[in-house]
Amino acid sequence: RGPLTSSGVEGLAFVNTKYADPSGEFPDIQFHFAPSSVNSDGDQIRKITGLRDAVYNTVYKPLVNAETWTLLPLLLRPKSTGWVRLKSRNPLVYPIIEPNYFAHREDVQVLVEGIRIAFNVSNTAAFRKHNSRPLLTPMPGCKKFELFSDEYWECALRHFTFTIYHPAGTCKMGPGTDPDAVVDHRLRVHGVRGLRVVDASIMPTIISGNPNAPVIMIGEKGADMIKEDWVLEGL
Repeated sequence: RGPLTSSGVEGLAFVNTKYADPSGEFPDIQFHFAPSSVNSDGDQIRKITGLRDAVYNTVYKPLVNAETWTLLPLLLRPKSTGWVRLKSRNPLVYPIIEPNYFAHREDVQVLVEGIRIAFNVSNTAAFRKHNSRPLLTPMPGCKKFELFSDEYWECALRHFTFTIYHPAGTCKMGPGTDPDAVVDHRLRVHGVRGLRVVDASIMPTIISGNPNAPVIMIGEKGADMIKEDWVLEGL
């Protein structure tokens, strides 16, 4: 409690891997430095991430009551795209959501490089002088691969990767000639009168970073558009 309370993430970094945009303006990996791990809070992180028993019991359970920290590489500009579809005509029925993670090969390659950067950072003298060391326990299901090879890290990614809850782009903004566009430049749904979408789903391309501020901006701009179209006309 209080103004100095930790949010759970003590440090951030944005880096360009060799796969990043050549302009260098759009980093493709973000790091979260957390003074904790899956073993640190009982079962909460384990439940939230859906971690399988085999992975938890082998990798994390032996670390219960140990001092741990985590450096998480986040994929900022994924090339894999998923979809959202209606499951029923009933509006109360949840839709079908397919995130389609790792459908594009480069997403795996970028995250593997992010893991290697995190691993190298954890091996620096700054951490070693505090007796910190990387966890060397192999991921269950990946033991057939050479430990810490690219093939091993890809296998580990497919066993334990989770979202940071920043989905975007399911109602892309674009012209009516774009078959994938859902809303126009004033956030109006194509072909539907009186309906707008005003949230992160209208982003044609996801940003390199946390979307909180951009979503607030979209909301403010959308509110101005609604006032321009409906309120000011009547004055």
